[in-house]
Amino acid sequence: MKKIVSIVITSVLLFFSSYCLSDSGIPNLVGTWSVKSEGSIMLKADKPGEKTHWENNQKELVAEAKILEQNGRVIKGEFISAKATEKFIAVISIDNKNIYLADEDGTANMKIINKNTLETVYRHVTEKDTVVAIGIWKKKK
Repeated sequence: MKKIVSIVITSVLLFFSSYCLSDSGIPNLVGTWSVKSEGSIMLKADKPGEKTHWENNQKELVAEAKILEQNGRVIKGEFISAKATEKFIAVISIDNKNIYLADEDGTANMKIINKNTLETVYRHVTEKDTVVAIGIWKKKK
């Protein structure tokens, strides 16, 4: 009898713990985002790299980010500006408040402000240039 009670209790606990884990509150970020950033580029060559979205003396960047796929905490997408298009991958933090992103030549730390707004700090260092920028991603309706 003790064995049956033990099995029932274990089964119930496993059921409820898996239920709690499945309701993790991970935000759905799939969609198109308008991007506005302020930043700077430090050139180390005659011109910026092929995937660099910034040019010498540029102070602002207007672009678009598309989150094309999300599987739980893992995100895949593309970043598009007038100068370049590049792929990115990212993960959402366990507390659902931050995103850690890597593109083809740099990284970003992002903060989830709300379901429609992300704050980002981007940086990259390549042979041709170094870029740092801070910006806001707004989800398009």
